[in-house]
Amino acid sequence: MGKVHSILLLPVLSVVLSLILSSVFLAGCGNDKSSSVPVITNSARICNVQDSKNAALWEYMNDWYWDDALDQTTNPSDFDSLQALINDIKEKNPIDRFSFIITKQAYNDIFVNSVTFDFGLSARIDEANKELVVGFVYDNSNAKAIGMRRGDRIVKIEGESIDDAITDGSFQSGEFWANHNDKEQVEFTWRTVDNEIKTMSKSTVNTHSVLATQIIGSELGKVGYLVYDSFTASSERELNDAFKYFEEQAIDELIVDLRYNHGGSSHTSNQLATQIGGDNVLGRIYNTERYNANHSNYNRDVLFNLFDGTNPLSLARVVFLTTEESASGSEVIINSLKPHIDVKVVGQRTYGKPVGMRVVELCEQMIFAITTQNYNAEGFGDFFDGIPVDCAAEDTIPGDWGVNNDPLLNEAMYLLNNGECSVAGMSNRSQNTLFDPHNKKEFSELLLRNY
Repeated sequence: MGKVHSILLLPVLSVVLSLILSSVFLAGCGNDKSSSVPVITNSARICNVQDSKNAALWEYMNDWYWDDALDQTTNPSDFDSLQALINDIKEKNPIDRFSFIITKQAYNDIFVNSVTFDFGLSARIDEANKELVVGFVYDNSNAKAIGMRRGDRIVKIEGESIDDAITDGSFQSGEFWANHNDKEQVEFTWRTVDNEIKTMSKSTVNTHSVLATQIIGSELGKVGYLVYDSFTASSERELNDAFKYFEEQAIDELIVDLRYNHGGSSHTSNQLATQIGGDNVLGRIYNTERYNANHSNYNRDVLFNLFDGTNPLSLARVVFLTTEESASGSEVIINSLKPHIDVKVVGQRTYGKPVGMRVVELCEQMIFAITTQNYNAEGFGDFFDGIPVDCAAEDTIPGDWGVNNDPLLNEAMYLLNNGECSVAGMSNRSQNTLFDPHNKKEFSELLLRNY
């Protein structure tokens, strides 16, 4: 039996919201990250009356919504919240799994401050073993300080068995959390190597996006390995540090791990793409944004641009690691680099979000509605069913980042060293099979890391 520790964590299912958009237009219709979000209204006269709030949202959606027209059978006054109105719009346009609303405070914590008051880890359900597996841990968090690592397994919460809760369905339904959600200290028991029980409390965690930067030796020379969690504006310096390290190490190849990256700032995704491609992409088309007929004057070609990025590598090839959680900005960077350099994708088919969102404020709530579609230099942008992989592998979380039995990383290294997929990587490409995007989970579920 491995080591058993306990921590205080509340709650696993909403540890941290991650950035989620391929195009977060903080300047309204541009990508100037320093500008403010446009405000529809915060007038008390409108905000104190639900019908008036609904009417304001409906007017905005009629003007900006990405597919040119809403189903006009909707009566905005029928709904008791803005979220209910958004839900109705999406039900009548099933391909929209993306539009959502969050509070202004949540928006500021996530997008502006990159801070959360929590324990600093993300975990997911292992259905086969009826446990929670730690996906990642932030460096400056209490979870890190007490010894939690990627791959550790949470088996009890407040003495209640995760196995039992998963088996009876109470964990996924939320019933399990009824007695824990409002507590500052919740004891978590996890298994690693020895046997010991510890507890910890919440703290303010400055979230970060670069989760690992390593060098892996190979037959081809040095392979850089970058684990990147979300395209936040605050992570631009982290990327610069990573690429400075890769340049100093004179890497020959690069693997970028986007397996849990749900997207983020288009400005930052462009920076990363340009740091990868360097002279092979600078000045070429990174992405083309197309709006509805009302705002076609905003259609534009976005060129590869370092912005404040440093140490571009000018690589001719890059390998991306993906899962179904790789969404939005993660997909755009893959799609945008493909016309210019050799791009390989290893793991599982991506989520399927080729659309971007314009963020606006309405009555202290932030509206994320899809307003644009993204295309690469070859005019391709219809990946609603996800981007397929070249070599398939399953994300099993065998240990910390970079361990030599990580299926995704192993398959990527095999591909680089041999120029082809392994037998397993080729035979498992059935994971590449197209699936109905209408049956996929809502994008906001990815946002909550609701495993």
